[in-house]
Amino acid sequence: MGLIRLTMGYMVIASLVFAAFSVSSQALWAFPIVISLWTAFLWMLIGKGVATFSTPPHRPRRVFAIIVGCSVIAIAALAVSIFAGLLLVVPHAAGP
Repeated sequence: MGLIRLTMGYMVIASLVFAAFSVSSQALWAFPIVISLWTAFLWMLIGKGVATFSTPPHRPRRVFAIIVGCSVIAIAALAVSIFAGLLLVVPHAAGP
């Protein structure tokens, strides 16, 4: 449950941050800030994923599989957060 909450929290925060920076005068910083948030999220997700799904002694194959799985989930979360951020920006950009 902690991994799901972490992922959902990242997607909500990153979407809002991306949308907020996209409509401000600092639009150039929107993508680098979301990537920085994503990097921190990826490291936290991998750490929690290994702690949750692997027991000591950690077998290298299992840890590798967990890291690959967490990375795929993190990339999908990044794509969703940027897409959601763009959806939040479009109504503002189409305004008068």
